[in-house]
Amino acid sequence: MKRRKTLPFFFAMAGCRNRCVYCDQAQITGIRTAPTPKEVRRRLEELDDAVEICFFGGSFTCLPPSLVESYLEATAFAPSGSSLRLSTHPLCLAAGTIRLLKEATRGTCPVSCVEVGISSLDNAVLQTCARGYTAEDALRSVGRLLQEGLPTGVQIMIGLPGQDIESTFRDLRLLAQLKGPCSLALRIYPCLVLKGTPLESLWKSGKYGPLETEQAARWTGRLLVEALDLGFEVLRVGLAETDSLASSVSAGPHHPAFGELAWGECAALLLVRNSERGPWVEHWKKRSFFFGHGKRGIRRLAELSGQKDSEALARLSFWPGGTGVTGKTGSQVDNPENEL
Repeated sequence: MKRRKTLPFFFAMAGCRNRCVYCDQAQITGIRTAPTPKEVRRRLEELDDAVEICFFGGSFTCLPPSLVESYLEATAFAPSGSSLRLSTHPLCLAAGTIRLLKEATRGTCPVSCVEVGISSLDNAVLQTCARGYTAEDALRSVGRLLQEGLPTGVQIMIGLPGQDIESTFRDLRLLAQLKGPCSLALRIYPCLVLKGTPLESLWKSGKYGPLETEQAARWTGRLLVEALDLGFEVLRVGLAETDSLASSVSAGPHHPAFGELAWGECAALLLVRNSERGPWVEHWKKRSFFFGHGKRGIRRLAELSGQKDSEALARLSFWPGGTGVTGKTGSQVDNPENEL
């Protein structure tokens, strides 16, 4: 089935209660001002086909309630069959706010997902990053959304100050316990050092050491294996590449195809888990996981299975059916949100 087009509107930290040490949405997206409700309505009235409207880059439900209502009213002018996806802060999901979103879900443009930016569930990491809430706050908000039956997602990060890989595994397990049989979508972002952020000052002073790209790919690959095992739907890995982002990174695991590196690591780990030394069969659309980026995937498959590159390659074949061990194909990774 053809994926519905998305129409993103970026809110450039609008509604954010405080400045996190690593964040600068304007540098990530290149957009510095949020659209007005009238501008959203005008853009939607130009469309002929249904879209998934995305309110990203800020904390949507932290905006003044009257403004939230105005934006929700504007979405009613989208073509029939459209829906709304939004991102927000854990502290801005009180009962009244959730009620408002549920009412919108019953309207002409239902809410397709509320994505909560939780970053981490380690209180020490949250405090260091100046996130302004506790793990308990985040879990309470996500749990409330799930209990109310709203489609829910979470955005987590790796490589944050004071964070280690075991901390992120604990985060996933806590979220898995919370969701139970419910669906919970997931985005995973590596922490980048952006110019002009407090994190850049920490890095320059030697108080923070960012991950290398290879470290981050291996960390995220392991996390993806765990996420799949725990039943999460993984929406995206890594930030969408923009010219603004590329020119704003001072340090850290910045790569235009980071998601493919991470999914390639995940695929190699799963193949070796299923058969320690092969033979292995993968979907043909995943060839880029193994042959792209200097044949990184082949090298990792060989390393993980204790073989030479040529031996691992000889034991790997591709077929045209299904989606393989990860459930993702190369064409589904790192696309810029299938945007209009």
